[in-house]
Amino acid sequence: MKTRVISGIVIGVVLAVVLLTGGYLLAATLLAVSFISFFELTRATGIHVQGKKCNALELCGYISIVVHYVQMILVKDYRYYIFSIMFAFFLIMVCYVMNFPKFTATMAITTFFCFVYAPVNMSFVYLLRIRPLGQYFAWIPFIAWVCDTCAYFTGRAFGKHKLVPKLSPKKTIEGAIGGVVGSVIVGAIMGYILYVRESLDYGIIIAFMLITFAGSIIAQLGDLLASGIKRDHNIKDYGQLIPGHGGIMDRFDSVIFVIPCIYFLAAVLAPIFI
Repeated sequence: MKTRVISGIVIGVVLAVVLLTGGYLLAATLLAVSFISFFELTRATGIHVQGKKCNALELCGYISIVVHYVQMILVKDYRYYIFSIMFAFFLIMVCYVMNFPKFTATMAITTFFCFVYAPVNMSFVYLLRIRPLGQYFAWIPFIAWVCDTCAYFTGRAFGKHKLVPKLSPKKTIEGAIGGVVGSVIVGAIMGYILYVRESLDYGIIIAFMLITFAGSIIAQLGDLLASGIKRDHNIKDYGQLIPGHGGIMDRFDSVIFVIPCIYFLAAVLAPIFI
């Protein structure tokens, strides 16, 4: 537990520095984390074989990640993400065709999934940060950790009805509700801080509550998705990079899944209520 707490503090400090600074530091950090998370996913799903060199499919994935982040920094618009997504799709599929039958179609599809799941989803943090009031909105995806903490303690205290027993036996419906309620409360506090510090309309509090309400539900689905992948491939953790937590995917699974959803919710709701 001590190791886990210390690691959590270190993650929090690094996260604060990166999000407050933004810009190229944030982009570079996201790129590095994307490489690691892509590696963890490809290893977990069997695309990368432990002890062997990076294969052609993996290389296509890493190239696609670089292309994606370069265009993100240059263009700064999610609508152009279709370019890097289609670039990755065609590059990976050409690699599959040119190396047939070394790779299967399932392996090619899985590699593309690994690219979209972590690197693309994670890059929306950068887009959140460069939005108006981005220094506040960039923190919202991490409401997933608040949701997880509240769900854990609520489940321990009141949990009786299993949420998805075959996938995650310890999660309960009561815990899930507690996670949502806790997230909305924190969302209201964040909105109030923004309302006071930026002299905005009172509606920003409502916007933050709506965003964290939807985000907390999606975050719990993201956590279940990551757990499902691990169960499908009979692994306990995605990695051991973070002492006491596991890998990047173990610590950021729910956050990664919710980031693009938060971005689009903020893009729609913030102009309405500000």
